[in-house]
Amino acid sequence: MGRFPQSIAIAGAWGYIGGKFLEAARALRLRTFVYDPGTPPHDLDLRGVMRFTNEDHFYRNPADLFHLAVHPAQRKTGMAILLERAANYPTAILCEKPMAPPEQPEECLRIVEAVNRSGAVVLYDFPELFDPLTRRIFDFLSGFKTVEITQMVVQRSKNRESRSNPRNLKRMVHIQYQESVHCLAFVLNLLATLKKSIEAVFAGGLWIESSSEPYHAPNPKEYPHVVDGKCDYILSLGGTMVTGITNFKKGAEAIKRRTIVGVGDGKEFVIDANYQEDSKHLLITGVRQDYDPATNSYEKVIETLGEWYENVGAQALMSGVYPNPSFARLTYQLSSVLWRSCWDKQRITLASLDELKTFDARFAAEIPNMPRY
Repeated sequence: MGRFPQSIAIAGAWGYIGGKFLEAARALRLRTFVYDPGTPPHDLDLRGVMRFTNEDHFYRNPADLFHLAVHPAQRKTGMAILLERAANYPTAILCEKPMAPPEQPEECLRIVEAVNRSGAVVLYDFPELFDPLTRRIFDFLSGFKTVEITQMVVQRSKNRESRSNPRNLKRMVHIQYQESVHCLAFVLNLLATLKKSIEAVFAGGLWIESSSEPYHAPNPKEYPHVVDGKCDYILSLGGTMVTGITNFKKGAEAIKRRTIVGVGDGKEFVIDANYQEDSKHLLITGVRQDYDPATNSYEKVIETLGEWYENVGAQALMSGVYPNPSFARLTYQLSSVLWRSCWDKQRITLASLDELKTFDARFAAEIPNMPRY
């Protein structure tokens, strides 16, 4: 038996993320299948790639891993076929975020229940959770008998208002779901791993206060309503104070940085990690650690998923502290709290995990009509 996966099927292969995974699949020498109803980029090399023009046939091909690099509303058909396939064949699926459109939170629970019935392995693509850089952080933290994270700063920014970048013509949703969700996923994963469970993270409840600014899209007519393009927030969770900065506005620096301050066995430490492609680094209390800045995030998602699939096993992946549907739903709910705090311009306090789990339903029922361009 060879390593897993040996083949990958990418839906939405002409998009930015789909294209990155296509490059990664080529670099890893995986047998590759693609589906995208649009016209492929003129400079895209499709040699050695099997292209499907029929969606149903694509989702029934024998690939080891399916990557759904498409928006939530476009995943339904493929997900339904793949979950049905899982009844007879081992099926591994990687999905992009957000889990569902912001205005359809009920879809999250439907997906969780459908996946649980199917027996498929479904993980969501929060690249930092798959990155070896995160494992290096956990290796350092695991060296302490007792460890407490007191503060975190999570920053994710880039200029998405520039008219010169063709990618900026792709429609986005509110930045709380589009990008802040990556930061929230990192925080939740780190704290839950240290505390041995997600439930322990929310034992003391949470509060969040935030502000946002609108996104000035280069193609405003493509948007039915204004979406947020910048978000700053303070989150208190599990005894940790988290400062978040997410910025898609003009002139924003391209950065994916995580700063973690804590106390291990009575001694303070500071971890500074940058996940930005081609600029990755890791410093621990001022000492630069050996890490290749050019480590490819997309290749590492595939490789780490394969390692987990082979060594952790399906049951643990789908029930433990991994980016499975239950975890992804919590990140969606945290995004909902963050968005609502921005909209109401006030602090939101939730006493427990149970309150968080019902928040997105209340959010949907109360969501106001957003202003149009």
